[in-house]
Amino acid sequence: MKLKQLAIASTLALVSITAFADHGSTCGKGKFDKTTWQEHRAEHFQKHQERLHTVLQLTAAQENAWNTYQSQIKPKDKAERPDVAALEKLNTVQRLDKMEALDKERDAEHAQRSKAIRTFYAQLNDSQKKVFDENAFPHPHHGRPGHDHGGPQHDKPHHDKPQS
Repeated sequence: MKLKQLAIASTLALVSITAFADHGSTCGKGKFDKTTWQEHRAEHFQKHQERLHTVLQLTAAQENAWNTYQSQIKPKDKAERPDVAALEKLNTVQRLDKMEALDKERDAEHAQRSKAIRTFYAQLNDSQKKVFDENAFPHPHHGRPGHDHGGPQHDKPHHDKPQS
């Protein structure tokens, strides 16, 4: 009898482990596809901006500022990572110079986006600023299990979630 129970328990454990190990293969999560990543990223950005535009309830006078803001913050296509083979041909100092140049480029882009955000934010009234604060940027743990969200809620603006 104990042998039969042990066999059943082992089978259940094996099935459970297999189910968890295969998690994601049917839903598409956990699979990185370089060919569609940029497209997915741009699509997600666009949807997020459309939701933000809706919840901000901009006046006609603010629409021009919104359009300027959008043109300035639109993500650029990410450049490919530095060519590893080319980097390996460089000596340490040359590699450092290359990486510092890339850092300066990234920092300049970040400064431009920050300026655009500050300029647009100044055009908002107090209630719009509150909505912007709650919705403009993804939360650090947004959509990660175990971080008070219980899963992604990308279809709703953040301020519409019930307060608990």
